[in-house]
Amino acid sequence: MCSSLRITGLVMLATVIASGCSERNRPEGQSEHAHSHDGDDALIWVEENIEHDRFILALGHHGKHLHATSFVEPAVSITHDGVAFADARVLNSLVSVDGTEVIREEVATIYEPESENEPAHYAQGKLHLPKGFSQLIIRFRIVLPGVANELTRDITIDVNEH
Repeated sequence: MCSSLRITGLVMLATVIASGCSERNRPEGQSEHAHSHDGDDALIWVEENIEHDRFILALGHHGKHLHATSFVEPAVSITHDGVAFADARVLNSLVSVDGTEVIREEVATIYEPESENEPAHYAQGKLHLPKGFSQLIIRFRIVLPGVANELTRDITIDVNEH
């Protein structure tokens, strides 16, 4: 009896500690997700309805305004038969506008399930934006299971120096 009371007490203590470390320690309005979706961090789709072997893709990034010395977080949405697709390998890199110079090497992304604020998409492969470029290319490389040819696609972004 005494042993079961101790276990119950430990379980309750762990529950109280865990709940106190989640929502209450987080700034108001901020979710556990690594970035916000208000204002300048909104999800912006640059190119949509891209068809590739029965998959539909959208390419974009987080942030309405991109600034040199900060980061851009590319984003890719993939659906198959109208359903979000979580089994792709999505990489992105940063390339000069003329396509000849790789500015930032490929970075893998992470699949983010649909949330209250956003559709399911691949993101969190942040790329640092250097000074000295008014435009850059985000190059996406997408490998889909069961599809012979990977998809490589570029979008151009404007970079503000200030």
